[in-house]
Order: sequence, then C-alpha cells, then structure tokens
Amino acid sequence: MERFGIGAISLIVANTLLLYLYFWHDVTLFQLVLVFWCECVWVGVFSAIKLIVASVAGDPYENSWVEFSSGTSLFTSVIIIGFAGGAFLTLLGVMLMFLLSVNDSLPLGNEADELLNHIGLVVGASLLLMAAHAISLVANFFVGREYRTAKAGPLLLLPFKRSLALLFAIIVSIIFVVFLPGIANTTVFACVVIAIKVAWDFQLHRNERRVLADSRKEVSAAE
Repeated sequence: MERFGIGAISLIVANTLLLYLYFWHDVTLFQLVLVFWCECVWVGVFSAIKLIVASVAGDPYENSWVEFSSGTSLFTSVIIIGFAGGAFLTLLGVMLMFLLSVNDSLPLGNEADELLNHIGLVVGASLLLMAAHAISLVANFFVGREYRTAKAGPLLLLPFKRSLALLFAIIVSIIFVVFLPGIANTTVFACVVIAIKVAWDFQLHRNERRVLADSRKEVSAAE
C-alpha cells in the first residue's frame, strides 16, 4: 500500500500551496472555502472516471451469481453514475447555495471581500487541486493497476467519503465567520482550517489505497 507515494505527495503540495494563495493574494476565507467546493467537483469527476475505466478494463461487478461482460459493466456503470452523480451534485448544489446565501447576508468590509472578486485565482487554485488528483489517478489507478481489481461499491462511496473533508472545512469556516468573525478573520484560523483539511484528506487518500489493496487481495485469494 502506498504511504508517501507521488499521489499523496501531490495532494499535500497542492493543498499547502493554498496558504500561498491566502497570504500573498489577499484571498478571504470564504473564497478559500469556494476553492474547497470546486475540489469536491473534481473528486466526483475522477471517481466517475475510475468506475468507467474499471468497467472496461476490470471487473467491478464480479460476484458468485451473475457474470458481467465489459459492455454490460460499462452500461451498468453509466446508469449508476447517473443516479449517484445526481445525488452528489445535489449535495454540492445545496452547499453552494448555502455558501452564497451566508456570504450575501454578511456585511462587506471592502470590495475585495466579495466572494467572486478573485474568481480567477479561485479557478486557478481549483485547477491546481485537479492536477494533484489527476497525478494520483495516473500513479495509483493506472500505473498501479488498481483498476484491475477495483469494485463498484467502494468506488461509488469514495467521492462522498473524500468530500467529507471538504464539506467539513466549509461548514466549520461558515460557522466561525458567522458567529466568531474575530477569530475567523485571523491568519491562524485559516492555517488551522487548511491544516485540518490536508490531514483529513491525506488520511482518506490512504484509506482509499487500503480499500483498493484489499480488493486486490480478495481477487488473488479467489484465484
């Protein structure tokens, strides 16, 4: 199982660079949280890619009762992604509406505090995180051949589990901004939020590797 492989390192580096964004570009905590929300989208996209690839090159629906061909697996995955993706996007949509409504209800200290003021930096930071997840996908799922033994159940749950860290950071940030703005506006608080998010995300990344490694062991034992 990978412990400090290139996938994990790329995620840590990308998240750590968010501190640079916060310190040197005057990004507010709400704008930083918006970056986390965008990362949720990328997590969902790459999880769907994993299931599609596993359906074509692996056997994610292997069981003792019914044998799935590659075509049947792919068709099943597309249907499942449609339903699971709808639930996932609904969750993200509700969180985004909540984030925007809370932001609109708060008085602005200056125009720079407007949530969409640094939208270019927000998008750029989210693309940086997307690249980190892409590196992890290539290093672990493709080069590490996790697709050969990955199962549909764990792959469907992974985006929801990985997004827990992001949603936790969003909710905690909103709570402090609304009820404890004096603390939320400090540099220390922003560093703590990012540190907790990075630690949680890294642990979930390791858990993902462990789940897929267990699937590989089960297949090897069956053979």
